Amino acid sequence: MTQIVWFKRDLRLEDHAALWHAAQSGTVLALYIFEPDYWQLDDTSQRQWAFTREALIDLNKQLKKIGGELICMSGDAVLRFNKLAESLTIQGVHSHEETGNLWTYSRDLKLKKLLKKSNIPWTEYPQNGVRRPHGSRDNWASHWNQWMTQAQYPKPEHIHFLAVNRNDDFLKPEQLPERVSCHLPDVANPQHGGRAAGLSVLSDFLNQRGEYYRGSISSPLTAETGCSRLSPYLALGCIGMRELVQAVRTRRRSAEGRWKASLSAFESRLWWHCHFIQKLEDQPDMEIHHLHPLTEQLNRPFDEAKFEAWKTGNTGWPMVDASMRYLIANGWVNFRMRAMLISIASYPLALPWQPVSRYLASLFTDYEPGIHYPQVQMQAGTTGINIPRMYNPILQAQRLDAKGLFVRRWVPELQHVSDQWIFEPWLMPRSLQEKSNCMIGKGYPTPLVDFAEATRQARADLKSVRDSEFFTTAQVIGEKHGSRKRSNNRHSSGKKKARSAGQMTLF
Repeated sequence: MTQIVWFKRDLRLEDHAALWHAAQSGTVLALYIFEPDYWQLDDTSQRQWAFTREALIDLNKQLKKIGGELICMSGDAVLRFNKLAESLTIQGVHSHEETGNLWTYSRDLKLKKLLKKSNIPWTEYPQNGVRRPHGSRDNWASHWNQWMTQAQYPKPEHIHFLAVNRNDDFLKPEQLPERVSCHLPDVANPQHGGRAAGLSVLSDFLNQRGEYYRGSISSPLTAETGCSRLSPYLALGCIGMRELVQAVRTRRRSAEGRWKASLSAFESRLWWHCHFIQKLEDQPDMEIHHLHPLTEQLNRPFDEAKFEAWKTGNTGWPMVDASMRYLIANGWVNFRMRAMLISIASYPLALPWQPVSRYLASLFTDYEPGIHYPQVQMQAGTTGINIPRMYNPILQAQRLDAKGLFVRRWVPELQHVSDQWIFEPWLMPRSLQEKSNCMIGKGYPTPLVDFAEATRQARADLKSVRDSEFFTTAQVIGEKHGSRKRSNNRHSSGKKKARSAGQMTLF
């Protein structure tokens, strides 16, 4: 009688509800299924798979220490489970509740039908404080805090693992393909996957880097070390959210001064992390459909030339291009720059958010669908419950990269441009362009559009859809998805509530 623990994005043994319950119920098969079709999606990429594969190898090392091993299979998950059901007496399947993209959502629905038909129970366990099913947002914050304060599941000391014979169906993690796609360049200095690497990053953050977290996460100059850099380990479950929250709270008890303020700010963002995942959990089609249906009327036709310039870091706005090129090279960029990239694509360039969303997702090593899609819509102005954020790339650069260090590093075409013109090189006199060895329009592009004029038009377009019906619908959206963290006042007007719900950002 076999209990299958299906590892998905929960690649650890500590505080692992599925593993613990399976171990109490019978012989355990620790399973991971490599799904080739998933890794060919527009929102997945080689950089994500490279991190995942390292995490799987690390997970196998953890299992071997307690007498087990990770059994890997390749192919369609539904077909793989069907084949397992033919050869094994499966008493139950255990996994975490995954809030993934629409592809994984559809796959899970198909698998539920198969397992139900085969009379095999599938138990899914909460992983991060997100509720399934979810009722009202009114008590979500208290639920989250209660879940985070519960005792962690202990790592089982004695597990009876199922012995399997290696064959073409059962693979070691090292036998899984090293590459799944080549449409993006490899990350030059990637973060390495696995729990061991994640714990090292966590220790470094809680004992060294975290002191300056508050105040250093907005500028790309300081964010690289100032941010926790734990996001890919959370996305793959190498470190559990409850484990992280409790570690932060333990560290806070002895913290003083700047440390105390920074750790408090960090814990707050862990709350928002789960808040956004809950949004996608409650409305999976947010990946492709506008959250507020009336925003579909916005004039945002797909423009191939503008999209190509934006995605390659050649918009003509130095801070935008530097951020995109940094992201392409590193698989990560801080939240402020992520928000700016979406804002620029959505407002002055008036691009539809869906292709923008898919491309950015593929660039992120730390791609977390539950955060990504709600945030994209939030920054693109399609939620109906958030104030539109039209990031000015010149002001952002002046505030966050005053001396142009970040811009010059990632846009080398501008390295000889003086501080006076570094963020608006198109305004340089021709003589200075020649002197700086940067001819605008040849060596570096002019801006794709006039920013002031384009954003005025974007505001007018937004205003054109904001009628009484818009705010009535926005109030319904706010009731379903809006945060209750700031206020529990449920009697505000629809217009006020639509503008106030969920205004905090994540990182």
